[in-house]
Amino acid sequence: MTSPKIVPAAGSAPVGAALACALLFTTAMAWAQDATPDMETKTFGSWTMRCVQRADPLPPCDIVQGVSNRDTGKQLMQASFAYLSDKDQYAVQLVLPLGFLITSGVLIRIEGGPDITDWPVTHCEPTGCVVERLVAAPVLAPFRDHDKAVVAVLDRQGKAVAFPLALNGYAAAANAMTARNRAAAKKK
Repeated sequence: MTSPKIVPAAGSAPVGAALACALLFTTAMAWAQDATPDMETKTFGSWTMRCVQRADPLPPCDIVQGVSNRDTGKQLMQASFAYLSDKDQYAVQLVLPLGFLITSGVLIRIEGGPDITDWPVTHCEPTGCVVERLVAAPVLAPFRDHDKAVVAVLDRQGKAVAFPLALNGYAAAANAMTARNRAAAKKK
C-alpha cells in the first residue's frame, strides 16, 4: 500500500437519517478538532474525547482522531466514535478525502488483528466522502487489543492508499466516552 505524506493528528449496519443527526457535533465535514469554549476535551494517547453540554437526547461525547498532511497540515482523514446508550451501539464516522473509488468501500487493517471490511461510503460532499455505521461493541474490540491500524481505500488507478490510525489510548478513550454517554442518558 502506498501512503501519502500524512501524520496522525494527536487527539484526533449503514446509518439512517436519525443516526446521522445523532452523530452529535461531528458533522460530516466538521474537520476542525479545535475545542470550542463550551467543549471539554481530554486526551488518551492518540485519541481525544470531546464532550459538550446538551439539552437534547443526543450523546454528549465522542472520541476522535485525525490524520493530516505533514507538509500542509490539511486534514485528510478523521475517525469518530460515539456510544449511543439507547441503541447499545457505537456510531462510527470516517471522513475521507475525495478522489478514491467509492465502490470498493473502506478497509480497516488492524496490525496483528482482523481486517474490518464492508464499510461502504454513505455519501460524498464537496470536501470529502463519509462512512457512517452503527456497530456493536464486538466489532470494535480489535481496536482495544492492538496498537496500529490503517484505513485503506483504492485511488482512481486502483492502487491502495493507507491512512494510519493509531490505536494507543483507544480503549481508555472509549471506556471514558461510553461511561459519560451512559451517565448522561440516565439523567435524561
